[in-house]
Amino acid sequence: MKKKSTPSLVAAAALAAAAAGAHAQSSVTIFGTVDIGVAHVTGEGTSRTGLSNSGANISRFGFRGVEDLGGGLKAGFWLEAGFSPDTGDVNAGFNRRATVSLMGRWGELRLGRDDSATFLNTLLFDPFLTNGVGGTNTFVMNGVPTIQISNAISYFTPPGLGGFYGQVQHAFSERLNTDPTVGGEYNGARFGYRNGGLHASVSAAKLQGLTQAQDQRFRNVGLSYDFGVVQPMLLWASHKRGDVEVRGLQLGVKVPVGAGEIRASIGRYDTRGSDADWRKFSVGYGHNLSKRTQLYASYARLNNSRGSQRAIGVLGVAAPANVPGGHSNGYEVGMRHFF
Repeated sequence: MKKKSTPSLVAAAALAAAAAGAHAQSSVTIFGTVDIGVAHVTGEGTSRTGLSNSGANISRFGFRGVEDLGGGLKAGFWLEAGFSPDTGDVNAGFNRRATVSLMGRWGELRLGRDDSATFLNTLLFDPFLTNGVGGTNTFVMNGVPTIQISNAISYFTPPGLGGFYGQVQHAFSERLNTDPTVGGEYNGARFGYRNGGLHASVSAAKLQGLTQAQDQRFRNVGLSYDFGVVQPMLLWASHKRGDVEVRGLQLGVKVPVGAGEIRASIGRYDTRGSDADWRKFSVGYGHNLSKRTQLYASYARLNNSRGSQRAIGVLGVAAPANVPGGHSNGYEVGMRHFF
């Protein structure tokens, strides 16, 4: 005669199954960042104040894991979503990254939605990591930026190449081959050298538009050297959308001071063949209360040429309207916490 399963036995079986699954997965990590502040941004005669987010690091949460397959081969996954702690809104799906990887001595093969190869240089060679009022304009200087790219397949070179590294990336358009507007395909690459205090990197990509006039081309070069007491940075970038090309050149610096760090940058943005140019100056300080928690403050000023009317804005506090040739200021104070 068979015994009936009791609730306690069912629960025990469920726990055993969960434990077996956890054992099969070598490691799974829950991670994230909560970054929120108060920002004030101005245009010519207008201003806006409110709670901002992601002034030092992008607010996000996610899950990542790695499984050791043996023989030097590993499998991994990464799921990451952005959110706005000032409102509690969560972005649609894992918009920041959703990838699966196979890794070995030969490098890494990664599939899914990921950072575009050309965005990474603007991040790594900007003292403000592209964030807040002080962040570089090089990735937003010619319309909607290409930060993450969907339907992508990437190959990364393995470590141990004497400091050299590389990445090649292709994103499928997934349009019908009979579609006369075959746009959306992305092809990019990034190659660099990092050894000791020196870091140099170059990247380029093309994003196919629905017509040839809508094609986009990205190029950038980053260079920095960490002397310990100071880290100067240089970033040059070009974004061509159809016939309109904007080029940016930024000089930046990071200076460690006690438990904190001073950040500063000055950038010039030139629209080729027109007077739609602007300059931006930024300065900030981050004070580490611990390895995970930081208080920060930043200030920036933007000056337009006669053909430009840009204004400083941040996540959570949109840029106010401006007039051609007007200036814009912004300041932000906040707190960032890793978990």
